[in-house]
Amino acid sequence: MITGSKDDFWNPPPSSNPRRGPDAGSQRDNAQALDAADGDAPRNDCPLILFINGRDRDWISSCDVPALVGGTELTPSFEWATPADPAAPGEPVPLPPGEPVIVTAQDLQSLPIDSGGLTVQPDRGWVLVNMETIALTGAREHTLETVVLGVPVQVRVAPVEFSWDFGDGSAPLVGTDPGAPWPDHTVAHTYTVAGDAQLTLTTQWEGAFLVEGSPDWIPVTGRAVTQEVSDPFEVVTATPRLVRNN
Repeated sequence: MITGSKDDFWNPPPSSNPRRGPDAGSQRDNAQALDAADGDAPRNDCPLILFINGRDRDWISSCDVPALVGGTELTPSFEWATPADPAAPGEPVPLPPGEPVIVTAQDLQSLPIDSGGLTVQPDRGWVLVNMETIALTGAREHTLETVVLGVPVQVRVAPVEFSWDFGDGSAPLVGTDPGAPWPDHTVAHTYTVAGDAQLTLTTQWEGAFLVEGSPDWIPVTGRAVTQEVSDPFEVVTATPRLVRNN
């Protein structure tokens, strides 16, 4: 952060900035000459400076600085440009060297994670009391692509916990098993009372990200959560009876 008068800015000490251009000492003369010239006079002789305000950075003409800051106090900070500077006007200025690219749990949650859906068997709008109702999901590890600070990033997500709420007031069934279809099913629930029900699956995901140009996957701190809800179904009681076999 640089604070000072316009005179201090237009004629800074020679040793104040190692990036200062060789013609920086004449900038005050340039400014005075422009003040005396017509307002539409070209300003090609104004050296460029790098305007820095927080993380906002852009190359601007030094002649435009008084209009930008207004008054006599300079609150943003600046760096002197030289012909050797690689960035040209209108081109994006790169972030400082070492600026980290990080994917947070909030970033992970914002990604379009494929939750895998939710299947209930039998799938007919009703299930029987005292008979197993089967549940399963297709949630699997997969990779997504995004951009962080202008850098392409791959994000790998994997389901690590499933919470099955069968909607009848019983405690959710929590584990790492995504389930399987009948007859090899591994996740099931037996309803004991007739009524209406709806199954809810809450899945927690862990992630890791790979920045373009880097060989290493970095774990994301925190998890993302997805939720699937089944269509409502009816739990019914079946009464067995004997019939004549004709």
